[in-house]
Amino acid sequence: MTDPASAEIEIEAKLASAAGDPTAAPVFLEALLASTVIVPGAASGDDMATLADLLGADGRSVQPFYTSEARLSETLEVVPGFERRFLALPCRVLWQMTRGATLVLNPHSAHGKTFLPGEIGQLLDGAATLTPRVVQAETQVLVGEPARVPPGMKEALVTLLEHHPEVDEAVLGWKVTPEEGSVDESYLLVLVGAPGLRESIGGDLAQTLVVYSQSTPIDVMYVPPGADHLLRSVKPFHRRRRGLFGRH
Repeated sequence: MTDPASAEIEIEAKLASAAGDPTAAPVFLEALLASTVIVPGAASGDDMATLADLLGADGRSVQPFYTSEARLSETLEVVPGFERRFLALPCRVLWQMTRGATLVLNPHSAHGKTFLPGEIGQLLDGAATLTPRVVQAETQVLVGEPARVPPGMKEALVTLLEHHPEVDEAVLGWKVTPEEGSVDESYLLVLVGAPGLRESIGGDLAQTLVVYSQSTPIDVMYVPPGADHLLRSVKPFHRRRRGLFGRH
């Protein structure tokens, strides 16, 4: 059985890593969802709980939660009159209880994170939102190989694609779209396969990408075999296995 103190140290180390490196975020999010968190509030006799909230920077109510009692004490130092009682709840249970609210992890610590309702919903439902997007023909798009890939992302995609033989090959790249006053950056996943590929794999792909898409957007492009695409110069990380004499 994992020692609670060791578990707190481990999750806070993963949070610190994710704060400095977005590619470490998926590992942290998976660990957080499986962890027990500290929530200010008290339980009543009818299996109900009253949770204490804070005011965010915009004056709106947010629900704080913490990786440890030590992180809660940091809030008590800043807000002396804040609720000192707390509950220890599985993170997933807390998110289900407060679904639709904005939650803030370790709000007065060196490393914290705000979770918006849509983000929490995707993680609880186990599926990323894949929204079609049209890029104007004159838009400048810079692409290449990603400098870093979240640990486990390619492996998860390969496992998925092995169950979808309609995908001929898959390429993962990095896409930069300069915009007026800003730069839009994201991973770009190109899937090459027969027509109808989006419909056949879209649901499974959304479930596979849910954790990885929380830190950095992932754009998906579906192209038919032989067609030109943005990542033609990048080596595919997956190719459909062919039988003898080149037959599928």
